Amino acid sequence: MSKVKNFFETNVLEVHQPFSTFYTFKIKASMLVELVFSMSAYSQNGKLNGVQRKLRDDRINQIALYSRSNRTTYPNTVILSANFKSDGSFVDDENIRWGIKNEKLIIPTNKKIASIIDGQHRIEGIKKAISDGAFRDYDMICSVYIDLHFAEQAEIFTSINFNQKKVDKSIAYELFGYNVDETNSDYWSPDTLAIFLTRILNSESETSFKGKIYTSFEGSKKPSGWNISTACFVEAISSLITSDATRDRYKIHESGLFLSKGRKRLIDKKYKQVLREFYIDGRDRDIYSIILAYLSKLDTLGWFSNDEFVTTRAIGILAIFDVLRIVLSNIDSNDYLFLDFKMMDKVDVNALKKSNFNFSGIGRAEVRNLILRYIS
Repeated sequence: MSKVKNFFETNVLEVHQPFSTFYTFKIKASMLVELVFSMSAYSQNGKLNGVQRKLRDDRINQIALYSRSNRTTYPNTVILSANFKSDGSFVDDENIRWGIKNEKLIIPTNKKIASIIDGQHRIEGIKKAISDGAFRDYDMICSVYIDLHFAEQAEIFTSINFNQKKVDKSIAYELFGYNVDETNSDYWSPDTLAIFLTRILNSESETSFKGKIYTSFEGSKKPSGWNISTACFVEAISSLITSDATRDRYKIHESGLFLSKGRKRLIDKKYKQVLREFYIDGRDRDIYSIILAYLSKLDTLGWFSNDEFVTTRAIGILAIFDVLRIVLSNIDSNDYLFLDFKMMDKVDVNALKKSNFNFSGIGRAEVRNLILRYIS
């Protein structure tokens, strides 16, 4: 293990399983508690708003007491998901992300961008033990998924807790964003639909993205050459239909008496994402057709032909979806399905080389603004 300014580097064990690849490592307890956050499934008013269940003070106090004893042992892992902020947004700035380099796990130490999928009471108990004093530091074992989207984090949490402890199925339904028994698409949240469309792009589409999207559902290694994470694509697609996927998920599954059901509960004129009405009306096939037509056009122009282009990186994908959103906002929605995206012919593909852009947080805006200058 080693530490450089703002980063911690440690040995890691890569584990391949059917759901997804993850990485197991050890880290000092005192450091771990400073790197992670918990997205609790209940706020104080009892409303579901994350992956985990409401924290119990009695359990935290018991764990804190145990964590200070000379008999402390935690052989089971804390399960994490890296590269998401506490508001659920994806971290695409490559200068601050968790990642693997030269078979080492690189962890930023000045940013809390790893959420706890399972083990939040252990973390809170250890944190309390540290603050109470007389704490002797020790190693913790962790397993981390890289770029695992919120809905997939919820799936892991729920499957673990269905097997180990009783969890109300209504919680699981809301965590998944759809009924886990019936998988009724009327109740798919925006990010659930985005995951579904991403999987089609990766497995069935005749575009450069076929087999190039690193999807957690397949459990294989990242594709050779350039590749894009599922999380990046989910955020990009979701941006066309929602400004807050979590809010929409709660509304869709909210209990009570309503005249409408599922997505129809989301009708609200103040939210005007370009494909939101398509989503609410269940026009999933049309949403996919528009996205596919756009990406196919860019494909014919060579935007994804090799990894020298920024469009084969996360900031590029997010930027081209920003452009799609702007293009659609300037035409009538009745014309969406007939759009041939010829305006993209104006962009000089050589201007999209990676060497021309900053890969920090401002890179996405740089790519978007460059494309808009060409087509406006």
